[in-house]
Amino acid sequence: MSSSRDRPKGICHFIAQNRKCKFGSTCKFSHTIAPSSSRGGAGGSSGRGGGLPHTSRPHIPRPRPRDWSALLSQHDALSPAPLTTTIQGGLDIVEGADSDAKQALIRDLGNEHGLQWIVRVFESTFELNPGSYNAKLGFHEHCVPFLRLISHNQILTSLIMEKEVGTIYNVLHGGPRRRGINCFERITATLRDAMATADDDQRTKCEAAIFAISATLYNVISLNQDAAIQKEYKTICTSLSQCFSEFTSDRHSSFALRSAARDIQRIKERLGMGEAIPNATYHTTATIFPDAEFQLALDPPGDLSLKGPRHDNDHAMIENISILPTTSEIKANRAVYLPLRNRAVPHHETGIHRLLDTQFRLLREDTSGQLQDAICALVARWETLVRGNDKNMKRKMLRQIDAKINIFDQVRIAELRFDRRKGMVIDVTFAQPSRASGLKPKERLEWWKESRDLQVGSLVALVDDTKETSFLLVADREVIKHGNNETGYRRQYHLIKDLASNPDRALIALTLVNPTSELDLARITALTRQSSAVSGAVLIEFPGLLFNSFEPILKCLQELHKQPNMPFTDWLAPSTNSQFTIRDGLVQVPPPLYMSEKRGVSLDLSCIAKDGHPLRFSLEQPATVEALERHTTLDRGQCESLISCLSRELALVQGPPGTGKSYVGLQVVKVLMRNRDQLKLGPLICVCYTNHALDQFLEHLLDAGVDNVIRLGSRSQSERLQERTLIKARSGQIKTRVEKHNIWECNQGLDEIQTELEPLLERSSRPLTYADIVYYLQKISQTKGDRTHDILFAGATDGPGGGVDEDGFQVVGRKTRKDILQSWTRGKNPPGHQPMAQTPLQSLQQVDRNLSQLLRNPEDVWGMSKRERQTLRSHWEEQIQESRRMQLNHLLGKFEGQTSSLQAQYKEGDKRCLGQAHVIGVTTTGLASNSELLRSLPAKVLVCEEAAEVLEAHLISAMLPSVQHAILIGDHLQLRAQISKYELSMESEQGKKYGLDESLFERLANEEFNGAKMPIAQLDVQRRMHPSIASLVRETLYPQLRDHETTYLYPEVMGMRRRLFWLDHEHREDSSAQDGHMQTSKTNEWEAEMVVSLVKHLSRQGIYGGKEDIAVITPYLGQLRKLRKKFQTTFDLVIGDKDMDNIKLDEDEEEEQPPVPQQVEVRQGRLIDAIRLATVDNFQGEEAKIIVVSLVRSNPEHKCGFLKTSNRINVLLSRAQHGMYIIGDSQTSSGVPMWGKVIGMLEKNDNIGPNLELQCPRHPTTPLLVSNPEDFIRLSPEGGCNERCGLRLNCGHSCVVKCHSNALHQVVKCLEACIKSFSHCDHPCPKRCWEDCGNCRVPITTPITLPCGHTPSSLECHETVDLTQVKCHQIVTRQLPCGHQANIQCYIDFNKYKCKSVCGATLPCGHNCNRMCKECRTADVEKPEVIIVAHGECRNPCGRNSGTCRHSCKKLCHEGSDCGSCPQPCDVKCVHSRCPNTCSEPCGCCVELCSWTCPHGRCNMPCAVPCDRLPCSLRCTKNLECGHQCPSICGERCPGRKFCKECLSENDKILDQVVDLVMYTMYRDHEDLDEDPIVVLSCGHFYAMSTLDGHMDLRSAYQIDDAGKILGPKHFERAEMKVCPECREPLRNIHRYNRVVNGALLDEATKRFMAYAGALQTDLQNKVQEHELKLEDLANEFVQSLSAENTAFTSKTGKIQDYQRTASLAQREVMNFITQVSQAEQPYGKVQTMVIDARRRRNAVSDFELDNSVIQHGFELRGRGQLLRITWAALWNFNNISTRLPPAEHNQYWTTFVLPQLLKAKDTCVELVVDSAKAAMIRQQVEARIYFSQFVALEMNHSPIGANISASQREGVLNVELDSLKQCEDAIRENASARYLLEDIAKARNLLRGSTFYSFVSSQEKEQIYAAMANEFRGSGHWYYCQQGHPFSVGECGMPMELAKCPECDSPVGGQHHNPTAGVRRADDFEAQFGRMNIGR
Repeated sequence: MSSSRDRPKGICHFIAQNRKCKFGSTCKFSHTIAPSSSRGGAGGSSGRGGGLPHTSRPHIPRPRPRDWSALLSQHDALSPAPLTTTIQGGLDIVEGADSDAKQALIRDLGNEHGLQWIVRVFESTFELNPGSYNAKLGFHEHCVPFLRLISHNQILTSLIMEKEVGTIYNVLHGGPRRRGINCFERITATLRDAMATADDDQRTKCEAAIFAISATLYNVISLNQDAAIQKEYKTICTSLSQCFSEFTSDRHSSFALRSAARDIQRIKERLGMGEAIPNATYHTTATIFPDAEFQLALDPPGDLSLKGPRHDNDHAMIENISILPTTSEIKANRAVYLPLRNRAVPHHETGIHRLLDTQFRLLREDTSGQLQDAICALVARWETLVRGNDKNMKRKMLRQIDAKINIFDQVRIAELRFDRRKGMVIDVTFAQPSRASGLKPKERLEWWKESRDLQVGSLVALVDDTKETSFLLVADREVIKHGNNETGYRRQYHLIKDLASNPDRALIALTLVNPTSELDLARITALTRQSSAVSGAVLIEFPGLLFNSFEPILKCLQELHKQPNMPFTDWLAPSTNSQFTIRDGLVQVPPPLYMSEKRGVSLDLSCIAKDGHPLRFSLEQPATVEALERHTTLDRGQCESLISCLSRELALVQGPPGTGKSYVGLQVVKVLMRNRDQLKLGPLICVCYTNHALDQFLEHLLDAGVDNVIRLGSRSQSERLQERTLIKARSGQIKTRVEKHNIWECNQGLDEIQTELEPLLERSSRPLTYADIVYYLQKISQTKGDRTHDILFAGATDGPGGGVDEDGFQVVGRKTRKDILQSWTRGKNPPGHQPMAQTPLQSLQQVDRNLSQLLRNPEDVWGMSKRERQTLRSHWEEQIQESRRMQLNHLLGKFEGQTSSLQAQYKEGDKRCLGQAHVIGVTTTGLASNSELLRSLPAKVLVCEEAAEVLEAHLISAMLPSVQHAILIGDHLQLRAQISKYELSMESEQGKKYGLDESLFERLANEEFNGAKMPIAQLDVQRRMHPSIASLVRETLYPQLRDHETTYLYPEVMGMRRRLFWLDHEHREDSSAQDGHMQTSKTNEWEAEMVVSLVKHLSRQGIYGGKEDIAVITPYLGQLRKLRKKFQTTFDLVIGDKDMDNIKLDEDEEEEQPPVPQQVEVRQGRLIDAIRLATVDNFQGEEAKIIVVSLVRSNPEHKCGFLKTSNRINVLLSRAQHGMYIIGDSQTSSGVPMWGKVIGMLEKNDNIGPNLELQCPRHPTTPLLVSNPEDFIRLSPEGGCNERCGLRLNCGHSCVVKCHSNALHQVVKCLEACIKSFSHCDHPCPKRCWEDCGNCRVPITTPITLPCGHTPSSLECHETVDLTQVKCHQIVTRQLPCGHQANIQCYIDFNKYKCKSVCGATLPCGHNCNRMCKECRTADVEKPEVIIVAHGECRNPCGRNSGTCRHSCKKLCHEGSDCGSCPQPCDVKCVHSRCPNTCSEPCGCCVELCSWTCPHGRCNMPCAVPCDRLPCSLRCTKNLECGHQCPSICGERCPGRKFCKECLSENDKILDQVVDLVMYTMYRDHEDLDEDPIVVLSCGHFYAMSTLDGHMDLRSAYQIDDAGKILGPKHFERAEMKVCPECREPLRNIHRYNRVVNGALLDEATKRFMAYAGALQTDLQNKVQEHELKLEDLANEFVQSLSAENTAFTSKTGKIQDYQRTASLAQREVMNFITQVSQAEQPYGKVQTMVIDARRRRNAVSDFELDNSVIQHGFELRGRGQLLRITWAALWNFNNISTRLPPAEHNQYWTTFVLPQLLKAKDTCVELVVDSAKAAMIRQQVEARIYFSQFVALEMNHSPIGANISASQREGVLNVELDSLKQCEDAIRENASARYLLEDIAKARNLLRGSTFYSFVSSQEKEQIYAAMANEFRGSGHWYYCQQGHPFSVGECGMPMELAKCPECDSPVGGQHHNPTAGVRRADDFEAQFGRMNIGR
């Protein structure tokens, strides 16, 4: 016997595919497929996700999921054994947990092989008894499992495989081939035969068979529209029904039979609909009703009406109706069709379709009908509301409209744009609302932030001046554009980019409700083209109507009407043929379908047992009420309700107020959750109408231990549910392979759509241009052969050689196509044009031709009149716009499709996530919004809380197809659902015909099913109200209602004589103008004041302080607003929540124990913070200890208003626990029957009257009757009475205030004098009794010495008790641990004192730390005794001197990095002007005439040029102010009188100034001023002329003989700047030394120029690199777009022109740089120009000659290299473009664009090689050679000229260039700094050899070289020259620290240890005293 190891592991993959196994006998898989019996007709799970009882079957090998598809195409796939394996393997997959495998199976079934397999199996013949060894297929063994597989719920509900599923059922139906009909007829006949001979076992199989057949047939008919009109299917359905009727056993106990019954019923409904399709018989028959009353009253919808449709949105089938009204509908005059609720009234549909039709039309009228009414009212008042200026009249008319609307006028569409998630977004601008337009910017910003107008998701209507309407949604709401601030939007005041920035207009982003609507799109694009705001276009917002609250419901009803796949249709819409089992007057509701899926299902109820008793429930043995009541916490009514919920598929539980409806629902859910695995329930759906109710119920589930909960929707306010949302749950989901692939495909599709849609929307957002028209004419010329373009623009072509104008047109001569089109439109003809010949008759008539005539004669385009031309142009523009609209509509449709498909992929993951949840909580609106997702879930149970408040339409949409059990909990005697239109409500006489607000719960409770009622489980024990309060609803509505024993124990209401009272009054309600719906809310001022006074009285009792204690309710919103305003401004003493229990306990024990002092939290606060305010409608389900009711209405007509219905009265009377006080006019209310009964009961017990009786807690016998608000102040000012309190306070004194509650008594402040004394002295306490005594503060003046030795002047008495605790404040000096000394108070521990001295420590940067010492010294966290010293970053200014000016760096210390360029203003100036630049920019040279003049001569040179005259050495002959001769020299400015030696006294210090630094002679001893005058400096110091001549080195600038006579100027040389010998200020304003000073200034300017040019050079290199990549991208885009269809803006010519403009711009930037750094722009070059000009104009004589060595040629040479670089990029990339063009165009572009630039570039290369060699700049020389070789390669290999070069010539050129590149490599080896060019040499060599690839990405080494070049002239540190004269700078300390090579010529530079290497010299001429002087004159 073989071991398990040797057994085959499965079917061999090769054998399964009918192939020979390559492993032969060694294969470890089986080569035979063992025959076996089928899985059984009753096995597996149902087509709806449920399972059937399994029959015993042998083991059959299961294929792995990835092998399953191979079984479909094997040659013997239809043999019994392989087919069994295939089907059972498929069932295993769909019932498994592998989502990937499920999706793969559906995909495999939907592909070609799968569909062929399905057809072969479906068309096969199945035998009833095939036998074990027969090769025939069995009916039960193969047919039934096959049908179960293809109809399985997991296949049908896949959200991303809808296409494949649809294809499968299309194939099953077969269309014209009648495959479905033939096969189902054959299968049904086989079923009849099987049933005729079946025994009991076979009957079970037949049940499974009829279930599988009916499920498959229903899907075939529902998924194929034409199947419903095939009469043969009706015959098949009849046959199937007959088979079903033969099952005589209890069908309710069979899951298969109940499921089959439901499917057969659905099939009948579908086929019934199909009969109506061929003929529109309703035109003549359905509209003529037998009852004359209805015949006159009803006008059927759409084509069924004898009058025809009312408008374009009037249809008989609701799925064809647009949810929002159309313009035609808004303008229609006929009344809307509204079906009546009475089933006796004829309707054009029956059954469930009638119900869906009715609910849809009524709900739509209640929601969308408001929009229609509001817009109609607006249009009727259009002149006033839109165009009028009377604001008061506008407000009055708005009040008359029965809807809340906001109007925004002067609307203009600013832009259409694309959003990846929202599609087309429409930016709309409008006039600022009147409330915001006059505000200041900040106020307007706050107004929009607080405003609720135009919130995201709000519905708006755009109505244009033609009254056409489009509906949109707010997509995005930006109050202020992100990044804006006040300065920003003031600066951009004129822009409109958000709501608040602009004072006049605002902008909002909208999207169309229906983006694919052609009409809406046409309106939007038409408005977009208008260039100015149109006053007639308005936006209307409907703030009271949320689109998302009704649109999903209506849409869901439409989908259900199209395919009503929903449960309980017999209960929801019973037909006349429906049969029900009736017992004791109640219809018998069958148990949930899942309870009959398996025999003997028994539920475990122990989870609700209070004592752990093992309770169980089954259909055969249900738990008894007695047992449940004994072992659970439920009362008898709740136990009956629990049993009812578990035993009925549709269970109704009615619970009067306070009976615990939610508690019963919670217990039911707990039981179902305990048994969910046994019942295979899937997720339980919990539905509520409101978010608040849903949150409460889910939180109760969490408290009960049900924690696997997912809450759908984003409006939850519960913090506990925030982590249980779908968003949180889906975070861990992993996408399947199919989903990932589909998501990728969808995103690819969206990318393509975005690429097309963005430019289209951009073009649609602006008016048409000439280019648009030209392109349109080109297009029709190419597509239709129209010659208009060729004739009209015969004089203009798009040749590439011409210029380009601003619109992108090619200029040909002086005329562009734009010029021609403009002239043609104005009626002008070109010179010499001869119009077409006209007949004499035509000339006389001069009649303009119509459009059709013009289109037939395009050749006569120049012969048209001006009006004809305008007509034709208008036609062209209309055609262009129409084409755009069509394209836009197509793309938006594609976008919607792709978006829907993408969402489906994510929804599939959500489906898996939700499927794993135990409970899904959702509102009815949320359920409808997620209908598609939730309908795919196998959810079998639906629980609806407060079902009586839910509209029937909402609850119908919640009936998922998988639901088998619905539990509705509510009370139809309380509030109904809320609707907007009173005319549709059950509360109005007219509305009773429609009953829109009647819930499904109420309808089922009142419905009769063949004369019987629906069973309702009713709760009858209330735990909320005191019995006296409960009697009001017990004796009127709930006669069976009983009071729980705990309600009898409720305490009396403190401060009130009675717990229940109606304060009757006759104070009339406030009058208000009846101007429409917005004025129907009522108020009553007297009642409001009375309510506030009563609440104040109750709050002062001290036990009602929590929000759950007191509630004020009123039926009217107006009264609620009034009350809120009053309570917000009412302040009173409020008891804190945490003290309520203590106060209560204290009052209970008051008589037994003496009072104990307690600190009670009593604070002053607003009453509104201590109570709840609500309308009656919003308080259902809530409760409070005390309820105060304001009825409001009091009028002579006795109109009760809202409170005339028993439902609302019921809610109002059933909210109170301990007490209720009603304030109202009983005469007004008594006319309502229920109010009459209530008033009668109150009168019987004296609980109604004109006076409300209060009760004082201290003096209960004191009468306190109040009838007005003022009575409370008079009779009970403190919550008690007017008597004195008299109770003893905790201090022992008697309370003297008015009587009050115990809580207030405890906080009374006793004002008597304190009687206490201090323990350590005899001084009395000086405070009041209520104040804390504290310490004795009497001053002690007796001298007392402290332990520290100091004696304070005085101490307080309490300080003398312990002198060691006294703090001595004597100032002492202490030595701190840090080393500093501090003056501190004596008591301070200096070891812990934080030193406040400056740290002063030396930092690594050399600065001293300027932080406080305590900041640098901190204690260790773990070891406080250890001090950690950390100074942090230096915060001192850097202080380093700049290399280009005298300034120092002002930045914070940045050790290790350069200071950068100096940003301070330049100090260079002269007598004429000063430099306006910063220090980092080069200075301009002053061209004004030099101011040096004297009687002996003058200078004729410009100010910046060295002077051409000789200095004058004579004494000045002018007199000073004193009359004495000037002591200075001739030609200088005379000094002040204080320098007059003759006027100075002997004691004047000025005489002690040393004027001769050689002999140290003072001014008083300097006698010969005529021979040696003094020179006064600008700093105030003065010296003898001879001394300054030597100090200024005058001999370096002039030839001077031995006698000191100046003979003439020397050749100009650079010199260093001199300074004052005493104060070191630069000497710059002395004419005598101009020649010396100007030399220094020129050197400084040159240095600055080099630093500035270096920065420009770095910026240029970065820009050139960007331009390279951009040109490459443009070329690549052009190549990619060549195959695409051209448009007006992406034409081939346009793209080429764009490229040429980009290349030209890049070249222009480089040329600008070359110009900026040329010789003429350098300081020495400018000076030379000035000299030449002075020689020419003024005949000046100057020896100044330009020294070429001082000109910086490197910048210009490098700029020329960059020009070659960008030229190469432009030509190479353009060559890639032109080679893709036809040869003729390629040659043309080469001739006109490439070749001229190429030849010029080659010349530039040659010039650059020569100039670089002269300047010894190796790198530029090598670069020029490389570019020359590249240009040669381009010309030789790609140009038309190159094709004509012979092979020998080509080889010769190639050798020359390769040799040149070899020389470059040799040069690089000798110059390592040019090594980065080796890569470029390799590229050039490849190009020469024919390569077509070139990369513009710079190598890393080149990037590093460029970075180094940026630092060469950074202008910081010191300057040096290399051996070749190339300048460079050294940063940081300014001295060379390492050896390097000159970056230009590779000469040695740098140095070591602060010493330069040999041959390197300091640029002293640049730096002479540069860091400390102020250059200028």
